Amino acid sequence: MRDSFGLLAIAGLSLSLGSSVAQATPKVAPLRLASTIALPHVHGRIDHFSADVAGQRLFISALDNHTVEVVDVRADRWLRSLPGVQEPQGEYYAARPGKLFTADGRGGDVRVYRGSDLQLLSTVKLDLGPDAEAYDPATKRLYVGYGGEDARKTYGEVGIISAVTDRYVGDIRTSAHPGAILIGEPGRTVFITVPKTHQISQIDARTGRIVATWPSRAGSPVSLALDRRHARLFVGMRNPAAIEVFDSRTHRFITSLPSVGLMDGLFYDSLHHRIYASGGEGYVAVYRQLSPDRYAEIAKVPTGANARTSLWVRPLDRYYVAVPAGGGRGARVLVFQPAP
Repeated sequence: MRDSFGLLAIAGLSLSLGSSVAQATPKVAPLRLASTIALPHVHGRIDHFSADVAGQRLFISALDNHTVEVVDVRADRWLRSLPGVQEPQGEYYAARPGKLFTADGRGGDVRVYRGSDLQLLSTVKLDLGPDAEAYDPATKRLYVGYGGEDARKTYGEVGIISAVTDRYVGDIRTSAHPGAILIGEPGRTVFITVPKTHQISQIDARTGRIVATWPSRAGSPVSLALDRRHARLFVGMRNPAAIEVFDSRTHRFITSLPSVGLMDGLFYDSLHHRIYASGGEGYVAVYRQLSPDRYAEIAKVPTGANARTSLWVRPLDRYYVAVPAGGGRGARVLVFQPAP
């Protein structure tokens, strides 16, 4: 009896200790909803957006609304709309020289606004289809994907614009309309995807030429993110939904991760060693980086229907997700704070 009692006592103590440990280390969601910012009078699809870190503003492409929405993330409030854009699809705010660049897909141009008062400075004409943008701070050049089927062309183009003079510099021809554009090493490397031909390419920023092209393993590559420290390039896929990981220097395939459908936002958070992927299925897939070659999905954070686009802003330690109007609720921006 004493042995049985002793075993029961030990078991009870173990359960008690296990319970204490569990209570001491509760499971914490990797993203905590800090606030919600309403976007009044915004209807339809919302596309890519950008941040003015010093001014703590977001510039959001309200594609079907034909406006650029401006949000104050310091005060968590909507500020104003910039009208006159036929189909805003991409935004990039360049802190130096302090300008906002808006890609107008239907207008076939890039509109340049002065950052201080958002007055229109100039319009750089390209052709139909301007979409994703990336800015190289070393060369002060903006890269814009356009052309392809949108412009009734059998090829696509990456347009290059001087952010200093607001002038068109030239083009880099691609096999079809470019998808995502990402600066690798500033002044040296640019990565792009071409969804139609299932390709990822590397551009030499010094020569303006494509120096390497390799295929995705499966699906259409639509998004890009980069872990610069470990030289890992993350490529977001559709059909099937996945994230493919490559060595950004050798282009060697490393692994593939199932992900969210209709992905349109992919970011690497170097502060917390995570990947965030937003898509149309109503959640953000969050992955923990276990090592440069190993990753694990740790959460599916609910957002909203068709909340495809998002933005990770490292200096502010915030992750923003745009949710279109629907289901009796207006359009809004969800502000998430990553847990340590």
